[in-house]
Amino acid sequence: MSIINFNLIETLKKLPLPDIILASPPCESWSGADCGGKMFRNLDEEGNWHVKNAKYYEQYLKKCNPVKRRYFLQKEESRILGEATIGATIKIIKYFQPKVWVIENPQTSKTWSYQNKHWNFKGYENLAYYSSYDSDFSPKPTIFKSNIELKLNSKKEKGNNKHMANGSYNKRSSIPFELIKDYLAQILEFLKNDEKN
Repeated sequence: MSIINFNLIETLKKLPLPDIILASPPCESWSGADCGGKMFRNLDEEGNWHVKNAKYYEQYLKKCNPVKRRYFLQKEESRILGEATIGATIKIIKYFQPKVWVIENPQTSKTWSYQNKHWNFKGYENLAYYSSYDSDFSPKPTIFKSNIELKLNSKKEKGNNKHMANGSYNKRSSIPFELIKDYLAQILEFLKNDEKN
């Protein structure tokens, strides 16, 4: 899913109109976990991105720890993918105007600044801790941005800090089942009340 797919809306229009859109765009390109290797730095109040360029990575590679090696082309591809997928997500939501939409990404993700300051795309930034729903997960503070307020469990509970380091990408990226049940139940309750009004 990319904003540069010019047939995106025409393709999706063939499907039934959605009441709910749930999105979980790739978060790697927005991550701050790379420390000195991260490309996205911040977005100022005027909406200007501060990103690191090829020259920065040439210098960075000369002094970084070998396990922290990051390459400009790798980071540039990831940056473009991140902008294209969140742009497509917002485009879809704005076009179809579902009754409820939710976008999930880590709390520390730079995508929130990008959505708010570049796209002027606002919503409730509902915080949840994964370990509050399942102690086998790490706390992983995560935002479920939505057009409705979700009362998620935002009390930080001790969890399994090895969860993020172990297993496949899918396992590391998974969301606790009880958390999914919680926000879906709240969405369905909202839709039920909306139908009555």
